[in-house]
Amino acid sequence: MSESKSEFDVAAVVDALDVGVIVLDERQGVVGWNEWIARVSRKPLPAVLGKNLIELFPNLASTRLPSVIADCLQTGSSSILTHSLNKLLPLHGEGGEELLHNIVVRPVWSNGAPRCMLQVNDVSVPVARERVLRERQNARYHAIVDSAPDAIITIGLDHNIQWANGAAEQVFGYELSELLDQKLDVLLQHDDGLAQAFVDLQHSNSCTVQVNGRRKDGELCQFDVSLGRWKADERVFITTIWRDVTERTTAEAALRDSEGRHRALLEALPQLVWTCDQHGECDYFNPQWQAYTGAPSGEHLGSGWLKAIHREDTPGFIESWKSALADGGVFDVDVRLCRHDGTNRWFKMRSIPVLEPGGNISRWFGTATDITDHVEAREALRRSNEELEALVQERTRERELALNQLHEAQKMETIGQLTGGVAHDFNNLLAVILGSLSLLKKWLPDDPRTSRLLDGALQGAERGATLTKRLLAFARRQELKLEAVEIQKLIPDMMDFLRQSLGPNINISIDIPPEVEPVKIDANQLELALMNLAVNARDAMPAGGALVITCRNDAAATNPRPSALPDGDYVCISVADTGEGMDQATLAKAMEPFFTTKGLGKGTGLGLSMVQGLTVQSGGALTMTSDVGKGTVVNLWLPQARREDMVAPVAGLAPLSSGAVSKQLRILLVDDDPLVRMNTAYLLMDLGHSVMEAQSGAQALQLLDSDARFDVLLTDYAMPGMTGLDLAIRVKVLKPKLPIVLATGYAELPPDALLGFPRLGKPYTQDQLAESLEAAIRDRVN
Repeated sequence: MSESKSEFDVAAVVDALDVGVIVLDERQGVVGWNEWIARVSRKPLPAVLGKNLIELFPNLASTRLPSVIADCLQTGSSSILTHSLNKLLPLHGEGGEELLHNIVVRPVWSNGAPRCMLQVNDVSVPVARERVLRERQNARYHAIVDSAPDAIITIGLDHNIQWANGAAEQVFGYELSELLDQKLDVLLQHDDGLAQAFVDLQHSNSCTVQVNGRRKDGELCQFDVSLGRWKADERVFITTIWRDVTERTTAEAALRDSEGRHRALLEALPQLVWTCDQHGECDYFNPQWQAYTGAPSGEHLGSGWLKAIHREDTPGFIESWKSALADGGVFDVDVRLCRHDGTNRWFKMRSIPVLEPGGNISRWFGTATDITDHVEAREALRRSNEELEALVQERTRERELALNQLHEAQKMETIGQLTGGVAHDFNNLLAVILGSLSLLKKWLPDDPRTSRLLDGALQGAERGATLTKRLLAFARRQELKLEAVEIQKLIPDMMDFLRQSLGPNINISIDIPPEVEPVKIDANQLELALMNLAVNARDAMPAGGALVITCRNDAAATNPRPSALPDGDYVCISVADTGEGMDQATLAKAMEPFFTTKGLGKGTGLGLSMVQGLTVQSGGALTMTSDVGKGTVVNLWLPQARREDMVAPVAGLAPLSSGAVSKQLRILLVDDDPLVRMNTAYLLMDLGHSVMEAQSGAQALQLLDSDARFDVLLTDYAMPGMTGLDLAIRVKVLKPKLPIVLATGYAELPPDALLGFPRLGKPYTQDQLAESLEAAIRDRVN
């Protein structure tokens, strides 16, 4: 389809295309004509070559195609002519049906000369497919419109009804045939502003207006009418959608009437009333609220009402209000509201949600009730309850403390009784051992090896005697010589011994003002107690440290006085170290018997127990504080000595004659323990005295009733049946001039039974036994 042989191959390709191709020369003569255009135009290639396109299709003269072709050849412009806007070529398909087509006009060049190519595209199938789709869409549109509950009516510019849906028949009661070509006014009670809406549509494609309608039966009703202007086929239409709002307007009128009544009620209530929308923004306050707060009517709207809440109550109020808004529950909180005069009063702010039929919250209705009097009464009751509860807790604490103290006292008393009993029996055994060893040492030949063994045995027995003293001190059954002791003299006299015992690494200092009063205690036992505390402090300071001994009258003491002490005047002796200290668990057990923090074999665990027993037996108390890494402070609270406790020089004692003790004495020895009795008899006989033994108080009385004469009665205290004290009292009545010596391992004798009875503490040596006899003889002489 070309002008030269070389283009035959291109023509074959063009002939195979499923579109029409026409090529025109500068005179608009046909120089190209493919097989597709030849087939649909019914004009073969030979019949058209060289001819003008207008000659072939005269009807094209009245179309835009000739001018478009001319522009393409002259200016090289391209154009598209569509079937919907232009009348084009008379083309037909194989069945004779007319082919809808579009023509694309574009310039081409051939051998340096301009050409115009027309591409003819068959669009019959797409157009048919589009028409079917449009018809389906229209069908769906009519189905939707007919199913709409609102009346939909289309009118022309003359306001004549052109079309109406099925809902229009139901809403107005007219048949469709009765409505068509009728004026729209037939549906209106009067114009009611619809004419103005038609005017507005000239400037806008849509608008809405409310009108009063009239049904076929004359019933009046209200409608919201939406109007839309549109054009089709150069014609202008107006579609109106009529929504029946008769029930809504009636309900709105009833609601307005109800709201008026409610507003009157709210304004008549004495309470402060407020309402909020579903988001918690306040939109109403009654006059009582405004009168109380003094705020203008609009100041508290929205979230401004929070200004009326006391600033201290605002955070909690906001949190509770947000929680109620989130879960839809009842809002109930007590807060203070700020009054216009600057004062504050308590109010119960309570609000409930108002629910829509679907369950959603539409708004909140709230009241504020003055509860100031109730809050003040409640606060007074709370304070009363707190005071009562505190009193009950204090009484309970005191009771628990008393029970704990009683329990501890009972426990310690039980341990003390057991310890005292063991110590008493052990004293008897030690008395036998010490007596026998001392006699053996006197009687055996002077052999160095034997002497060393005996000395070792004696030292072991004496250490045992020291242990029993500690046990008795813990059991508070040791024999104490209570007297007035001057601390200012006793402690400085111990300094050299303390420094030698503690070593050079421990710096010892004392702080004893001259006004410190004397204390009532056994001086020897107090020295031993202080030594025990000093040794404990030394062991707690292996790398060295400081030991400070401080004494103060209780009025000047910095340490708190123990509550368990009875009323009276006391002196506090504090022993403080800078050692390792103890934690609270260790401190709680520190004074328990046999408890020690020292290594195995380095302590008996009785040191602190002995010190505590001494202070309690002396009428005082022991307290202790300790911090790990800082050290320990032990406080001894001892009773101040009274005037009668002061030691006065004894005058008028008759001197003991030189032969009073050196002569042989007839001694009645009473002891229920045969070993102790035998050992004591040997000791007495070794001193040159004669001894008559009795194993009980009853047997001793029998011997005293006989003709036998005795110079001294030596009796053990703890015996079954009749104690040594009972025996001494009876003998004092029977033989008032007979000297009596009581041997005992602990101080269980009542104070009023001490007069006239010298005491011999167990275990005793032969020298101590001789001294007790001298004292008994001296008392008889005096």
